[in-house]
Amino acid sequence: MSGLAIVTGGARGIGAAIAAALLADGEIDEVAAFDLDITGAQAPDGVTLHQCDVTNVEQVRHVVASLGRHATVLVNNAGGGTNHPERTDNKPGDPFGPVDLFRESVDLNLTSAHLVTSVVGPNMASGSAICNTASIAGLMPNALMAYGAAKAGLIHWTKCMALSLAPRGIRVNAVAPGFIYTRLWEQTLPRKFFDQMVGVAVPMASEQTPEQIADSVAFLCSARAAQITGQVLAIDGGSLLGRVR
Repeated sequence: MSGLAIVTGGARGIGAAIAAALLADGEIDEVAAFDLDITGAQAPDGVTLHQCDVTNVEQVRHVVASLGRHATVLVNNAGGGTNHPERTDNKPGDPFGPVDLFRESVDLNLTSAHLVTSVVGPNMASGSAICNTASIAGLMPNALMAYGAAKAGLIHWTKCMALSLAPRGIRVNAVAPGFIYTRLWEQTLPRKFFDQMVGVAVPMASEQTPEQIADSVAFLCSARAAQITGQVLAIDGGSLLGRVR
């Protein structure tokens, strides 16, 4: 089967793993990876790299128009955080943190998904699928104030979009990764403290991998999940269950 998938934040990490998993699943023959930074990306056969700021609607429109075909799969994966070492007022867990950085996080982790979908979605045919990368941070209170709020908004938006697009035959789901040492965590905790946290907070006592997240995304975007829409699948080693007693 041939089809085009668009994966935002697809140049590395979870996004690159998603691109590979979609191709390996066999229902997609091309993945367009959108990323703000495509330098050093290792794109396998079938993946084209497109430099794009997914918070800039004009850039998104330009890149989408250049693809020459309509997408059957859209994965809104771009997100995380941006490091501001020069900001002395940027303190993780501060409930009264800077408003501009709060807005920046919401734009990257929530607004970008709506922006890209508003450009790509109108041309998606019946049978197409959208999957959004949320986080367990959007399902439970945590110290990542802006990030967690944005991911909670993304989860609600996912369900609203699933209901709205169901009559058109377009499914919308989300995955909620648990503990993966992404750049957001790198900016927050040294690796050894992250590992200690995983040992305490994850009942299965191990972090998750980009490939595990990608496998779930590929399933939700495939024909095997034809009756699944509006769902949020947590891949978290049981973290949402609480600690082992």
